Amino acid sequence: MAEPQSGLLALPSLSEPGKYVVGERLASGGMAEVYRGWLRGSEGFRRPVVIKKMLPRLAADARFVRMFIEEARLASRLIHANIVQVLDFGRVDNEHFIVLEYIDGPNLNELILKARQAGHKRLPLPLVIYIIAETLKGLDHAHRLTDGRGERIGCVHRDVTPSNILLSRDGQVKLSDFGVARAADRASWTAPGQIRGKLHYLSPEQVRGETVDPRADLFAVGVLLHELLCGRRLFGGDTPMEIGRAHV
Repeated sequence: MAEPQSGLLALPSLSEPGKYVVGERLASGGMAEVYRGWLRGSEGFRRPVVIKKMLPRLAADARFVRMFIEEARLASRLIHANIVQVLDFGRVDNEHFIVLEYIDGPNLNELILKARQAGHKRLPLPLVIYIIAETLKGLDHAHRLTDGRGERIGCVHRDVTPSNILLSRDGQVKLSDFGVARAADRASWTAPGQIRGKLHYLSPEQVRGETVDPRADLFAVGVLLHELLCGRRLFGGDTPMEIGRAHV
């Protein structure tokens, strides 16, 4: 992948100024923007990465900054073949950014859409089984994450959806975006009653705004498996309220 020569923003890392170069924006959410980027080194070394940059308007909010930093800390501990790796963390003035492993391939939602456009209602069964099994391996690693005393910290992804399952061109399955993940001791991340995650895949306790545990992620995988096998979503509804009521 060639590195473009114009319109780039050089970001300093914690270790070396100008180490990362930011290219095109890939996505934007309520808390951060995601860019394609490159890690640069001596002798022409270059590696593609993804740079997740906190939105400037949130930089003055201490709560959002703390959430972003805690996301980086938690995600950096999730070292597994089925989880997108965190490579670095840094700050430009008051804007924080996370450097992530670049996955050359589509996410599962894009694959589903391409299959439907080609006239296929469902993905091949062996592929479905493989994707679900690999996703569960990544979640199992996160759910078993322990602290320095060897005790599980209660890590829950909370947003297991097709768009957060990345598929590399050489067949790897990577769970991404632990931005709404939390450990059990980070209860202040989400205000009481606040819902995080995409509605179609939420567990009943998430819809009700209650405390969640790893079973919420397994519920989401079950909903996703139904969708992949049957070619339609498990819960229907014309409004978010109807969908949420169906989940509960």
